[in-house]
Amino acid sequence: MQIGLRIGPQNEFTPIPEYLKFVQRAEALGFDPLLFSDTVSLSHFHLRDPFVVMALAAGATGRAGIGTGVTVPFIRHPAVVANAFGSIDDAIAPRRTFLGVGSGDTAVYLLGKRAARLAEMREYLSAIRGLLDGEPVTYEGARMRSNWRKPHVPICLAADGPKILAVAGELADAVILGAGATPEVIEWARGCIAEGEARAGREPGHAPIWFDFIVSVGEDRDAVRRAIRARLCNRANHNFRMGFHAVPEEHLPDVQAFRENYDESDVGHKTKNASLITDYMVDRFAVVGTPNDVVARFETLHEMGVEKVIVAMPFRLEERYEIIETLAREVLPRFAETGA
Repeated sequence: MQIGLRIGPQNEFTPIPEYLKFVQRAEALGFDPLLFSDTVSLSHFHLRDPFVVMALAAGATGRAGIGTGVTVPFIRHPAVVANAFGSIDDAIAPRRTFLGVGSGDTAVYLLGKRAARLAEMREYLSAIRGLLDGEPVTYEGARMRSNWRKPHVPICLAADGPKILAVAGELADAVILGAGATPEVIEWARGCIAEGEARAGREPGHAPIWFDFIVSVGEDRDAVRRAIRARLCNRANHNFRMGFHAVPEEHLPDVQAFRENYDESDVGHKTKNASLITDYMVDRFAVVGTPNDVVARFETLHEMGVEKVIVAMPFRLEERYEIIETLAREVLPRFAETGA
């Protein structure tokens, strides 16, 4: 099992030297790849521009893969994205750079925009791939061609709904799955991705799945489960915005109530939406509890054939250090395989 880290929003801006110290410690412990979130700091979220921190992180590391988790259409033109990733791969992190892209959630809704539709995602993915490969492309009616020749830079599509999962299986080099890590979700997602792979004439498993979930650990199980609820809100909202896929019938009323009462403008560590998060949502989108709880959950995932994991974490830097040290001590020796 390969385990990477999502280095996402925080309660406040961490000074860059401390931020890079954390990145270096994560790589030293064996976490690979490292994903940097792309959103706008218009809420309780505090997040620097991912291309800036990716460049700094790439310069501060020497082995781990470096990429976005994820950038989105409407706020990043494909030519800008291709140029940024081509530059980082060329100048700082050759053969370590990858592009994570998604249809958009908080980053676009906070700007009064919407997530990209399927046809728009297809066009966006095709344009970036062509621009990275140095091939002529047409995007939104404009004909263009970049100077980059980076066919080795993989494009990883974040996908939670059935149709976009199929597109990921058809077009992407890998799938970032934030829909959860329960047996129901795993089986459902694999089926959707396989449909896209078959449509494109790809072999099953051509697009490997990175299971992206939130991890938190502590000696007091109940306290950890309570504390993680604010961190789960935007993850659960994004997923259930796509539909109530792979939700067991007995949990459907609570999930529907969550969506009906969710406040889109209230995000971050102080969100009141946390009161809407149920135990089912905690277990679906997170691996939390005591160290023994977390190890047991990773063992279950390993038994279900999960080979690639992205770990997201709570907002506070102190908690993140505790989590990566615990995972490095308790989980990585049992399951992890390093290497991008």
